[in-house]
Amino acid sequence: MVRGIMANQMSLDTTGHNITNAGTEGYSRQTVTLATTYAEQRPGHYGNVMVGTGVDALAVERARDIYADIQYRNENPTQTYYQTRAKNYDKLETVFDDSQNLGIEEAINQFYRSWVDLSTTASTASFRKQVIEHGRNLSDLLQTATADLQEQIRSEYEDIKSELGEIDDMLAEIVTFNKQIVTQEATGATANDLRDRRDYVVDKLSDYMNIHVTENEFGAYQINSGGVTLVNGATRAHLDISDGVSSSVYGVDYGITDYTIKIRESNTVFIPQNGILKARLDAIAEDKTFIDSMADIAGFLLTTFNEQHKQGWDMDGHSKTDSDGNTVPDTINFYGVDGMSYQYRYDPEFNYRYVYKYDPDAADDSTNANNKEGGELLSGVRIIAALELNTRLSENRGDRYIAAATSKQYVETTNASGNIVGTWEDMPWNNRTGDGTNAVYMSELFNIPFETLISANKGNSDMLKDFCILRDKDGNAIDVEGNIISDGSSYVNETLLAKMSINSYYQESMSYLGVNAYSTDVNYEAMQHVMTQVTNWRDSTAGVDWNEELTNMIKFQKGFSSCSRCLNAMDECLDRLVNSTGVVGR
Repeated sequence: MVRGIMANQMSLDTTGHNITNAGTEGYSRQTVTLATTYAEQRPGHYGNVMVGTGVDALAVERARDIYADIQYRNENPTQTYYQTRAKNYDKLETVFDDSQNLGIEEAINQFYRSWVDLSTTASTASFRKQVIEHGRNLSDLLQTATADLQEQIRSEYEDIKSELGEIDDMLAEIVTFNKQIVTQEATGATANDLRDRRDYVVDKLSDYMNIHVTENEFGAYQINSGGVTLVNGATRAHLDISDGVSSSVYGVDYGITDYTIKIRESNTVFIPQNGILKARLDAIAEDKTFIDSMADIAGFLLTTFNEQHKQGWDMDGHSKTDSDGNTVPDTINFYGVDGMSYQYRYDPEFNYRYVYKYDPDAADDSTNANNKEGGELLSGVRIIAALELNTRLSENRGDRYIAAATSKQYVETTNASGNIVGTWEDMPWNNRTGDGTNAVYMSELFNIPFETLISANKGNSDMLKDFCILRDKDGNAIDVEGNIISDGSSYVNETLLAKMSINSYYQESMSYLGVNAYSTDVNYEAMQHVMTQVTNWRDSTAGVDWNEELTNMIKFQKGFSSCSRCLNAMDECLDRLVNSTGVVGR
């Protein structure tokens, strides 16, 4: 009976422990494992009958499903990955939000419409000024969006730094729990509460990265992630953030400081395969692709757009003599530094696009293959920073520099065979019709695919063919595979937006953003359902059920009372035997 009282008392204590920790996150329900003790034969009392000796409490065990734990730690990093990516897409959608008609898309459309209006009102100063203002607005918005993207990248890196500190604390806790568990269980006990706290920390660690957990024969955890052992019993690795380096990939400058995650002990780069850390690194990489997209649009405006503008006549008929002795327009750049020329360059090895800025009147610099004619290669944010309205357009009466009229006229002649042949020839300023034909050509760059433009046999076709030649970083004409072309008849015509117009390129970028944001939201929602199922699975085993615990409390309380009553009855029998028998004849 004494053993029964003690066993029921231990069960009551354990039930109370369960009830008080019902709301404790990470707690696993505990139960007392009871077993009957060996029976004894007492010949002097009961003959040869084997008499039971009671009950014994073997252990206090956690109700834990190891397979549910494995499933949780496999699925949780995927959920937190999509959750973190979804937040970054929300930020990107804010940067490129045009719901109020105040974003980049509307700025492109307004700039386009201003050129369309100018084509019919080329002599009206207000419409010419409108072109300038909408052009300035577009460049400002591209630069603002880029600055926002850079700030998002910096914020992601700051979050990584903070989270690495949290991860470092978690790894230290797990090592401490490993030591305490091994010490306590060396005596044969089970350190249930320490194991719960360790598992809780391991679960939180799985928020940040994919992990694989194994337990050795002493009860200590070994934790691996991406082929790296983070914890091994009483030892651990340390994750550090590297020193900052200028953000450049293949020569691309994003204007921010980049960091990597390193293992301190081996000084090697740690690449998370899932979880929050991977989501942040992927978000940084994607933010950079949108900076590249802004740079492509800016580069198109500096190169092809500028060249089309320079093909036309301004209101004052500024002219110069070309290498063939012909009088041609000396029209200024719409964007960029006055007097500079901007050319599209391409690196086929890394599939990256550049803008080559040079002074066409300067001599070649043979000492540097990448800086012919004394120029420089611009990439990334440097292209976007160069997209400034030409300062001459901001001068008093600067609108007169807008080249709305074309310098090309279609001339039909009869060849030797008697056939009429039409060609586009230079048209002197004083022979211009006064129309806004070049403004039409400028507006076509916004919506008409490049291939359509160069095959349309218009006054801008020859300029586009001559200027938009695919070149490598050194200025050599190349094919799409990067092979240098020596035969001019096989030139590849392409702009910095490839074969696309400004509008279609921007809309494609926004479609990419919308599709990926939606896909991420769908995946996150799906993972939430999966995690709900896994969590319910774990809770069905490890969770504390109030009804069950209250039932157990009553059962063990009744058992305790019954054992006590039985012990009292045995005590009364013994008292009567000792004190109330054998007194006859006294």
